[in-house]
Amino acid sequence: MTKFSRVGVAAMLLACGAAAAPAAWAQAAAGAPFDGAWDVTIACARHSDGALPYTFRFPARVAGGALRGEHGAAGMASWLLLEGPIQPDGTATLAVKGLTGDNAYNMGRVPQLVSYAYTVKATFAGTSGTGARVEGRACGVTFARR
Repeated sequence: MTKFSRVGVAAMLLACGAAAAPAAWAQAAAGAPFDGAWDVTIACARHSDGALPYTFRFPARVAGGALRGEHGAAGMASWLLLEGPIQPDGTATLAVKGLTGDNAYNMGRVPQLVSYAYTVKATFAGTSGTGARVEGRACGVTFARR
């Protein structure tokens, strides 16, 4: 039976861990493929009930593969929060929640400050992405890396 000293075993484990660490550090430093700053545009068409079309433009950030962008100020009219994970292959199901603005732009002419939510299905590739609103009126979403 071979005997190893505690110091020898510790030195061997430390050397093995140090040899594997550079690869892990490089992977962590690289981040997820879509991490960084993005510009988002949500453009919604006129709805069949007469609700006017509108476009929101706002910044977003992807960190650790999760996108988060906000239009306006939380609690105020026309506020919107877009967030969710982007898969390594570029597919994403993003959640939108917000508060309505001027009722001329709202389906059903609901008043200001009514909460809403919907889903966006999107695909990212390189420095751009496209998506569409799943529920409600037709809205296209574009993403451009800064």
